[in-house]
Amino acid sequence: MTSSLAKIEDFPPDPVEFFKKILQEAAKGHPDGFMQEMNLATVDEEYGVLNRTVLYRGLTQDNCVFYITHRYVRNFKNLQANPKACITFYMPDVKDGAGNQSTWQEYGVLNRTVLYRGLTQDNCVFYITHRYVRNFKNLQANPKACITFYMPDVKDGAGNQSTWQVRLIGATAVELAQSEMDALWAKENLAAQIRGHICPCGEPINYDELKAKHDQFLQDHRGKSIERPASYTAWKFQPQRWDFLKVGLDQIADRVQYRLQKDGKWASMHVST
Repeated sequence: MTSSLAKIEDFPPDPVEFFKKILQEAAKGHPDGFMQEMNLATVDEEYGVLNRTVLYRGLTQDNCVFYITHRYVRNFKNLQANPKACITFYMPDVKDGAGNQSTWQEYGVLNRTVLYRGLTQDNCVFYITHRYVRNFKNLQANPKACITFYMPDVKDGAGNQSTWQVRLIGATAVELAQSEMDALWAKENLAAQIRGHICPCGEPINYDELKAKHDQFLQDHRGKSIERPASYTAWKFQPQRWDFLKVGLDQIADRVQYRLQKDGKWASMHVST
């Protein structure tokens, strides 16, 4: 295993100009008419928070991101009742002028892209984090959450291509037992283990100082196991609804929703998109 630090270089003073540059690089290799997706999270009275994948429609004249919707849909009603929102752009496989490939994420306020780590024994989606980061503190203060999986270009057995969005709606986050952490830590790659020890998430840093700290840590622990930090933890999510949306080119999307019943069983149905 190996580890190194990524570095963002030559970023402009204006964030919108930086955003435009990344969008241009992300669009390369896509067909004409390609539209970038973004994830929109809103406050919801019933579920606490809801997020969904929507189409990025560009920038307004005053350089604000915008999207298009209808007044009868839930995301409009959410924003009408509470205009606070979070937006995440996730752009994998972006190549720079030198052909170097990276993944980019533009952060909103409290929305983020995290790694899906699988299912627990009781079939709950879970992810791994650290106790010092903001997402842990958010869930500790309010365990309500919504999760969106966005999977473009999925082919079925006949070779037909579709885009899928899967949402866990009205989920409650439950922290996994510490007794489960050692087995998860042992599966982490070297870069993730080092990050857990040296990176103060969200804090301003001096890149050269952090790189020196990284390189020294790597040298000191070469060939040795790295101790799991006390901050390392994980959350699982227990949803009230699973929402599956499928759409192809020039189609109106179909949705199948599973709703948890009082007896603990799931009731499934088609719902309008």
